Amino acid sequence: MINLGGGSALLPLPIDILSLEEKIQMIKLLQSQGATIQELNTVRQSMSQLKNGGLARIAKAKTIIGLILSDVIGDPLEFIASGPTFYSGNKNQQALNIFNKYDLTGRIPSQFFQYLKENKTLNNNQNIFPTKQIDNIIVGSNRIALEAAAHLCLQSNIYVPFIMTTCLQGEAREVGCRIVELIKTNSSHLFYNDNIACLFADKQTFDAFQIFRKEHKRYCLLLGGETTVVMKNEIGKGGRCQELALAAALSIENSNEDTSLLILAAGSDGIDGPTDAAGAFAFNGMIPNQDDIQQAYASLDKHDVYTYLNEINNGANLLKIGHTSTNVMDIIIVLVESKEK
Repeated sequence: MINLGGGSALLPLPIDILSLEEKIQMIKLLQSQGATIQELNTVRQSMSQLKNGGLARIAKAKTIIGLILSDVIGDPLEFIASGPTFYSGNKNQQALNIFNKYDLTGRIPSQFFQYLKENKTLNNNQNIFPTKQIDNIIVGSNRIALEAAAHLCLQSNIYVPFIMTTCLQGEAREVGCRIVELIKTNSSHLFYNDNIACLFADKQTFDAFQIFRKEHKRYCLLLGGETTVVMKNEIGKGGRCQELALAAALSIENSNEDTSLLILAAGSDGIDGPTDAAGAFAFNGMIPNQDDIQQAYASLDKHDVYTYLNEINNGANLLKIGHTSTNVMDIIIVLVESKEK
């Protein structure tokens, strides 16, 4: 069995008391309230016959191998495609807690609410497949992608790679600014705090980076994960990677010229937001004059970054590669060359 991003939505089989339409409406209701992907998939597991190990349970084979392509930060087997070959315990109480959290218990089908209350401990045993051998293997992930990129970088003999994190999260434009701020700040003035913690796997990685940057004047930073964009009333055309890149480009323009930077932020599936671009580049001198700078800030505020980037430099600052058919979240590549003697 192959489990990958999109499996939660594309492999539906509701429990008998629910229709597919009822299931879809409950998920939409939770999404409208800002539920996280972990919360959404937990609720999906409680209302599905196939998720949370259900597909493995009904499979006739005694040996089952799950090949996992991870699109979730941290690679948790229970949340990738909602875990059709991985059982992580009864989810009914957790689902109740989630509906209570968002004050939605009165807006879900009454028969499902009753089912959750009456079956809070059903099959609450990790070993529900005593006669089956189930092996789940992660064959693709953000970590694997970054390690491959680091290997290619080493082969180039130009830039020395450093993997910072595969768990990048946060508001896209803020992350873009923080990446530039990190590089532009002298190591003696840089301290591990909440502003830059999102850029590193942990404090040890930050400490290793501090040593690394002193030893190399030319290097390649690799980050992976999935940032977010908080949408406002005015919505244009763009994506999180494009917003990250443009915010980084503006931050570069506002800093000194001691360091040359080239940043690429892109979705590994080749698509960033509702556009035909995978992401965008940022580099020194990308936004040459004050009028362009003002337009860039305006496009960020309107979430219309694609339109702006498509108009400057004939759209060359956008990366357009088409669908890759593989989603292991986003990848950010930062090429750094210090001009200090």
